[in-house]
Amino acid sequence: MGNMTSRVLWVLISTAMFCASAVSVVSCRPVEKGPEVTWNDTLRLPPMKGDSVNIGVAGAFAGMAGDRLMIAGGANFPDGFPWTGAKKVWHRDLYAYDLTSGEWTVYPDFLPQPMGYGVSVTLPEGVMLIGGNNADGGIDSVYMLSAADGHPQLRGDVFPALPFALSNGAGAMVDGKVFVAGGIQGKDDGESASHAFVMLDLDSKDEGWQVLEPWPGPTLGFSVAAAADGRFYLFGGRDFGPDRDITVSTAGFAYDPASGEWSVLEGEFPVMAATAVTLGDDIWFFGGVEEILPTAPDHPGFSRTLRRYTPATGEIAVVDEAPAPLTVTTTAVMLPDSTVAIASGEERPGVRTPLVLRCKINQ
Repeated sequence: MGNMTSRVLWVLISTAMFCASAVSVVSCRPVEKGPEVTWNDTLRLPPMKGDSVNIGVAGAFAGMAGDRLMIAGGANFPDGFPWTGAKKVWHRDLYAYDLTSGEWTVYPDFLPQPMGYGVSVTLPEGVMLIGGNNADGGIDSVYMLSAADGHPQLRGDVFPALPFALSNGAGAMVDGKVFVAGGIQGKDDGESASHAFVMLDLDSKDEGWQVLEPWPGPTLGFSVAAAADGRFYLFGGRDFGPDRDITVSTAGFAYDPASGEWSVLEGEFPVMAATAVTLGDDIWFFGGVEEILPTAPDHPGFSRTLRRYTPATGEIAVVDEAPAPLTVTTTAVMLPDSTVAIASGEERPGVRTPLVLRCKINQ
């Protein structure tokens, strides 16, 4: 049996097992010569006290604090689905997964308010929770989520607040500077994409967030950001507003902090609302919304494509197809062993999953 046939069988078998809610560990190799990619779908958010299952959350903050994977806040539809008229509910809960013991600890009502759809940036000392929103609108607060003596801590006095409320943006850290781009700007703006682009120098926090010149393209939300080769990258997303139709972007932009200039990347990046990490010299994209389809029970789900972008060459390539859903509106977290964990998220419009999918890329 050839390698391609074997791989297809493994994907079909593992997908069937996943749909049946069985526990599986799946190893997939790309058809063409390249890195070995291993997928692990054995980890799921635990239920809250009094619940039998966890339906998952989208828009959660996520990152590493100490030896724990932290997943906080987010939103879901606990009483149904959008097409049945169910209400969207934001949460305050924190899930902490101990990588050493392999055990979850749940901290109900940990956040100061229900919140989600902000930007998460992992620092050596913990996770920055930047902006976001809830049922009352956008949020401008910035928190530090850390761990001390085995207990999570949340502080709101470590970083200055954003210059304006901002949700559904994209962020990354470049050489000690945290950049956040795009999203919905303001507390109540009528749900419009923006040209927001701000930076906080962690060595000069007292100077606050600096408002910078935006990218040379349309206003965007639900984009993907990454840091590589000393530059800040912004990919995909969509332009939207109450007075205009949704336009999906597949463009890519790079910002050079040294010169303060943007450049437009060649190629197309169909990665709206996807997650991304930088591994070595490459940026890896997990899934995304390649086409906007109506929110309905028969929605086929979002892309399962794993892509690699190499800034040095400008090449973007399809590497693999995941055997389990690659969720959107969430965060991909790099674990200490270079495994990538995708924190819960949205597998179809209005449908969350408790799965914390893990991916190991051996280059």
